[in-house]
Amino acid sequence: MPDYQTIKELVIETCMSEGLFPSYEKLTSLILKNFPNSKWKKTHYAWYKSKIKRGEIIVPGFDNTEMSDNEANSGNSEDEIFETIDASISLEKDLHSYLATRVGEIETNLVLADDGVEYQTDAGRIDILANDSHGNPVVIELKAGKAKDNALGQLLGYMGCIATNENIRGILVASDFDKKVIYASKCLKNIKLLKYKVSFELQEIT
Repeated sequence: MPDYQTIKELVIETCMSEGLFPSYEKLTSLILKNFPNSKWKKTHYAWYKSKIKRGEIIVPGFDNTEMSDNEANSGNSEDEIFETIDASISLEKDLHSYLATRVGEIETNLVLADDGVEYQTDAGRIDILANDSHGNPVVIELKAGKAKDNALGQLLGYMGCIATNENIRGILVASDFDKKVIYASKCLKNIKLLKYKVSFELQEIT
């Protein structure tokens, strides 16, 4: 298996070897195989696809004419792609910044652990690591959109990586949850699902 240093390198090499931009499923499989701790999403896929189409990421010997035709048929303009990416990244950052300083709103008496924001583990970076009133660790994973089963698997991986006793718990925060996630969490007594809602504050400028 090639030793890729970055996801960008993997994307370029895959495009060169196949002569076209790979499907989301294939590229995702390759990325998770080579970068198991990556938080790869469809918005990242769209970002790379658009950058290569626009020629902003150069793929030697790659003809993006056919790719451009396929994108034209998809009904998604470049502006729509970038708006989706920017909105998703912005919302996730805002959610992370807000809750990192207000962990007590996630659960009463929670306190942020030392270096608890983007806490680094062998399984990847935990969004927020906190401690409950008994001093037990609580792993908090944030999703800006709908949480699917891979989000639950990611949370469990983090918990298993740092678990020192049976009292470790996990909280998954998202705007909505796939049914499989809800059903699975019912069998996991140390997992809690929290659904957030966004409210807007209007400020008069002119």
